[in-house]
Amino acid sequence: MDCGPDDELAEELRQSAAQLDPVPPELLQTAADAFSWRDIDSELAEMVFDSLLDSDEATLVRSSMDRRLVSFKTPELSIDVEVTSTGSGRDVMGQIVPPQRATVQVRHREGMATTDADELGRFRCGPLRAGPMSLRLIPAAGGPQPAVVTDWVSI
Repeated sequence: MDCGPDDELAEELRQSAAQLDPVPPELLQTAADAFSWRDIDSELAEMVFDSLLDSDEATLVRSSMDRRLVSFKTPELSIDVEVTSTGSGRDVMGQIVPPQRATVQVRHREGMATTDADELGRFRCGPLRAGPMSLRLIPAAGGPQPAVVTDWVSI
């Protein structure tokens, strides 16, 4: 198949963009990580609350600029997360409801950190660098539920 003038122009523009404005390596890595974590057996927990987006005056009074509250929900469980700014990055504390033990994988810019949720569903991880973050909960052994993956949020 012959390339027409439009195809040649498109290829020339692609090459110019790649030289003049290359995609940052960390963005390429984040995209590759997001793709590699696709898991058809996992259930997606959608974000249902973010204190940064809530315009309710009571929420604005309760929260501060160095603390963010985010909630995710599936039909079976919810995950409440508090992200706190520290001098060295971000600390993440969470609660799984209903309470249960689970392995919590905190996926972020620099890779993945793993921690465990206790019998009350509480977990903590940090410090993490600011940037995109997602959680992957793996139920304790013997649990019938699939893994749960949250939306990506910027912390």
